Amino acid sequence: MQRRILRAVVPAAVLLGAIVAAGAGAAGATTSPRATRTLWVAPTAQAKGESAACATAKYHQINPAIAAAAAGDTVKVCAGTYTGSKKLVVSSPGGPITVTSGALIEKAINLVGEPGAVINAAGHINGVTLFGPGAVGAKVTGLTTENAIGEGILAAATGGIVIENNTVESNDNGGSKSSWPFCQASGNVPNDCGEGIHLLSVTHSKVLDNTSEFNSGGILLSDEFGPNDGNTVSGNLVLDNESDCGITVVGHSGTAVNKSGKPTPLTGGVYDNTISKNIVISNGTKGDGGGVLIASGVSGGGSYNNTVTGNEIAGNGLSGVTIHQHFPLSDVSGNVISGNWIGTNDLLGDPGTGDLVTTGVLTDNGGTHKTIKVTIVGNTIAWDVYGIYDDAPGLNQYGNTFLHVTTHVKH
Repeated sequence: MQRRILRAVVPAAVLLGAIVAAGAGAAGATTSPRATRTLWVAPTAQAKGESAACATAKYHQINPAIAAAAAGDTVKVCAGTYTGSKKLVVSSPGGPITVTSGALIEKAINLVGEPGAVINAAGHINGVTLFGPGAVGAKVTGLTTENAIGEGILAAATGGIVIENNTVESNDNGGSKSSWPFCQASGNVPNDCGEGIHLLSVTHSKVLDNTSEFNSGGILLSDEFGPNDGNTVSGNLVLDNESDCGITVVGHSGTAVNKSGKPTPLTGGVYDNTISKNIVISNGTKGDGGGVLIASGVSGGGSYNNTVTGNEIAGNGLSGVTIHQHFPLSDVSGNVISGNWIGTNDLLGDPGTGDLVTTGVLTDNGGTHKTIKVTIVGNTIAWDVYGIYDDAPGLNQYGNTFLHVTTHVKH
């Protein structure tokens, strides 16, 4: 069974106290117009870099520069490897948890790496964390983040952010005994530590032109403590994340759908997101992961009205685009799969379904007998046994091109 689908919603309970505290701190704050500044960070005094300012940089670690910056300022990080961290102590029902990050952003700053700027987050929870309402409007660009216990870049309970032109590699290194909840196994679901880039209850933000490789999974959108909507994930290279999916769009909140099965978008759900123009190759090849996964992960969960368009998807463990619904009280309808080039996928077969051969696109209701309204249009699907494996009523497919496909549509 695909492990991302069944993950327990642990982080919501763990992080909720900190979210409330962050929101309370932001309430009533006032600012006056001021000139913005650029604060420079270099690993040593008189460091060399593309900018002469690296030789006179006041800061030699990233977090002290962030602490000194005000909203609107830019923190420029010169070439070099940075190992320092800042901790955030989070209240939880089980006691306090310390989250360490190579860069912790709780204000609307621009964190910009010059070529060769690397955050080595070995021993820390995350490489970069953008956290809370104070971080609304922040931007992270040009950095390499690596070796974190959890995510390379995590954005949580914020919005209007931009994560662009970063390299996120070799993260998700925590074991099941790690204090980071995403690393903890749940039943028969092994840990994934949150994947490379994670938007956790984030709205109207952009993940653009990043490389996410050699993590457990590539890019994750989820809704543990509030809606995740209006985001754009575009132009990213997502490859060789062997344990999980390339791009995952999953509803983990049980408040996204009411008892009548109707979406409640103000309280939860992953919806109205656009996944476009990404290259998604060779993910989930040693675990259970598709190219792009859309799923409801809990009863009451929702991942609906998302668009997957113009991507190139091939060589993934599960289907190129996989839509999974395992709970009758959940919603994965209204998703549109259009204009993608989808090569050979489902290399390992999907053990949670009847589909055990190479497949371009799969829709599966997990035996719930529930209709999944999905539109699959204008895609090119090549070199698969099944072009589309449809295990749920409600499919609307037209205008697709099938090249060297044995069965175009399998019902």
